[in-house]
Amino acid sequence: MKTPLDEQMAQAGQFAPSIRMSGLLRMLALDIAIPVGGYYLARVFGAGMTAALLISTVLAGIRLCWLIWRQGRADAFAIFMLFLFGGGLTLSLITGDPRFLLLKGAALTVLSGLVFLGSVAVRRPLTFSVAQRLAGSDETSAAGLKQGWATSAPFRMGFYLMGIVWGVGLILSGTVQIALIYTLTLDQSVGATNIVALAVFAVCIGWNVWFVERSRSLSRDASDPQPEAAPASARP
Repeated sequence: MKTPLDEQMAQAGQFAPSIRMSGLLRMLALDIAIPVGGYYLARVFGAGMTAALLISTVLAGIRLCWLIWRQGRADAFAIFMLFLFGGGLTLSLITGDPRFLLLKGAALTVLSGLVFLGSVAVRRPLTFSVAQRLAGSDETSAAGLKQGWATSAPFRMGFYLMGIVWGVGLILSGTVQIALIYTLTLDQSVGATNIVALAVFAVCIGWNVWFVERSRSLSRDASDPQPEAAPASARP
């Protein structure tokens, strides 16, 4: 028996069904791995924290410029990533205390969660910007997203819910990281905070993919014609 939530998910799942959720992993890999990878690569080659953050900020900026050139518009999620690394660079220039620099990352994670929740509060969820990015140049999918947002309350509620899940997840992740930073040694904190961040990302991504695919599955089931019952005289 379907619940009211199942019925809402089925209504939302009919829009833009061709967007591949595997693109979410690829997008996050590029938006996050490029600046983060640049940071750690710089550290491996002996750069200080401030210099490494400068490199990661520049890489995030290059990524944003490339997206603007390709899409012809600013991408909200790419701007968000640029803001994170730019904020980290600014905080690093204020003080050189190692624990504060480590705390900076956790604080920005909490701030990221607040940004996700704020985008839901103003009805411009970052999760919808992510979906638009995933649609890319696929005009059919882009039109489906636009139609869904304009006409379907369950469709909009799905993006609000995803924004809330990401917001709460990031706030929880950052809060736990802050507690670890003040509880463990610096070396232990580096490893522990990274493990927490990766675990939360894995859970949020996994739930996000499940939610979208479940909505699409319910929508397909609802649109399939139900077999007619056989007449009573024909039953054994």
